[in-house]
Amino acid sequence: MQRFETLKTRSPETFLRAVGISLDQFSMVRDKIVARIQAEQEARPLKKRGKKAVTLTVDDKVLLTLTYLRQYPTFAQLGHQFGICESYAYKVYQQYLDRLVKVLGLPGRQALQDHDLLAILVDVTEQPMERPTRHQGAWYSGKKTAYDQSATDRRAV
Repeated sequence: MQRFETLKTRSPETFLRAVGISLDQFSMVRDKIVARIQAEQEARPLKKRGKKAVTLTVDDKVLLTLTYLRQYPTFAQLGHQFGICESYAYKVYQQYLDRLVKVLGLPGRQALQDHDLLAILVDVTEQPMERPTRHQGAWYSGKKTAYDQSATDRRAV
């Protein structure tokens, strides 16, 4: 489990690599979301009545949302990572993505993936896997030629 409490004790570089934003930026976003939640509760005090199951803190819910935006894991993996079920991970992501968009004043959800975003930057670029350059037979089927250029050069000759 990689929850916020264990992640914030690590180095700032590790936090930045894992979440996509610095700890200071995370704290700013979290504070804005907490203020938004309190404003929603004050505006509609009777909307959410009853006993609530407290499984994740606000920090963990924001971390779950930013982790999904950073790495695009499945919700089953997120649920396992945060100790919740897959459907609850999806529900938390949807709720906090909406709150994140409203708090940052973005025009919509797709703006978080827009290249012109100035409010927050989450690095979600795809990085190629490192594969062996020699003796790829055990690791590579040979159906795609993007990884093994030397094999295509040998076939052409």
